[in-house]
Amino acid sequence: MNIFSYTFPSLIFILCPLFIYIVLISSNNHITSNNKDIIFGTTLLSIIYTVVSFNSTNYPIINFLLLNSVILIAYLRDRLLIGNIIAILLLIIYYDSFNFITFMIAPYFILYLIYILRNKINISDFLFIDLFLIVDYSFLILWMLNSNYQVYIKLGLINMILLLVFNYILIHIIYLLYNLGENMVKDKIKYNKIKKDSRVKTSLFKITHEIKNPIAVIKAYLDMLDTKDKKKVEKYIPIIKSEIDRLLNLLEDFLLVNKANISFDIMDINMLIDDILSRELPIIKSNKIKFDAYLIDDEIYINGDYNRLAQVLINIIKNSIEAMENRDYKLLTIKEVIKGSNVNIIISDSGVGISKRIMNMIKEPFYTTKNRGTGLGVSLSDEIIKAHTGTLVYESKENIGTKVTIKLPLLEEEKI
Repeated sequence: MNIFSYTFPSLIFILCPLFIYIVLISSNNHITSNNKDIIFGTTLLSIIYTVVSFNSTNYPIINFLLLNSVILIAYLRDRLLIGNIIAILLLIIYYDSFNFITFMIAPYFILYLIYILRNKINISDFLFIDLFLIVDYSFLILWMLNSNYQVYIKLGLINMILLLVFNYILIHIIYLLYNLGENMVKDKIKYNKIKKDSRVKTSLFKITHEIKNPIAVIKAYLDMLDTKDKKKVEKYIPIIKSEIDRLLNLLEDFLLVNKANISFDIMDINMLIDDILSRELPIIKSNKIKFDAYLIDDEIYINGDYNRLAQVLINIIKNSIEAMENRDYKLLTIKEVIKGSNVNIIISDSGVGISKRIMNMIKEPFYTTKNRGTGLGVSLSDEIIKAHTGTLVYESKENIGTKVTIKLPLLEEEKI
């Protein structure tokens, strides 16, 4: 077995703990900075222990030279304390093998001087490593001369040259692989930050979109409000107040910077539809839209969130009104159908319709064809219906109209 057969186990013993460290740090977002330093120091010390304990060779110089990569990594990470501790350990462990204290201490002293120089004149990592290895190999040659060529005779000139070249390459490989892992950790941290920022941004978009609906309703009723008409005042003021309450509830939910809270309770879906229609009919009529309703003349109980389902219905009706804005024929219908253990609420319009391309992306957050839209209306509606274990289905043909089906599970009779 030649000397290079002894080198590969040492390389494995060095790389494996480093990779475990990288995986541990990258997979756990809750490790503090101090704990990372402790884990880093423990990792480097475990490398020393593993290499020395399980890879005892006839050529201790192989391990000694290769373990310098561990000290270099500590210095390159600005961890002088752990780097110096490892250097002292190597001096103690390998002193009996070399018996030349100058050869062992001098390179580490010069390494420290190079480190200070690096911070002053901005030496690159690779140059830092190269300068140290040049010094290290120079003192190695001095040690060989001092030991009366015993190592040279044992290894042979060619093997000695190959050992130094091989060691130089391996140390750079160790650094490159470690640096790659460190960069992956940094990229993951950046990704998590972007992801967190994205969630905040999404929540802000949701706030913007959802508060627009009640504000639009309030504005519409204020525009139609005639203070001299007592009947209109008595009819519109409670609706305006109700929309303000809904707006306050929305803002309270979005303060959590999370999904809208769903508060389930037994409710009559027909009561909800009647409530929504009483608010929206004046707006529908003001847009000269013909309206038909085909509702089941009975209570239909479900387990749902009254306010959240109101958001969904208002958003769909609002989109239907906007889709018919420039149409000659304007028809909006709402229909209820009981199918098995579900109730289907079907809202149809004679608007401009939706193309197949847009239909494929309609539920994606932020996708919108409106100039000032946020692209969250359908996405948020779908989210709310899914929370009710229901489905939201869009069917549409361009220049003909759109049909939206909300499918919700009925409440079991024994629970009513």
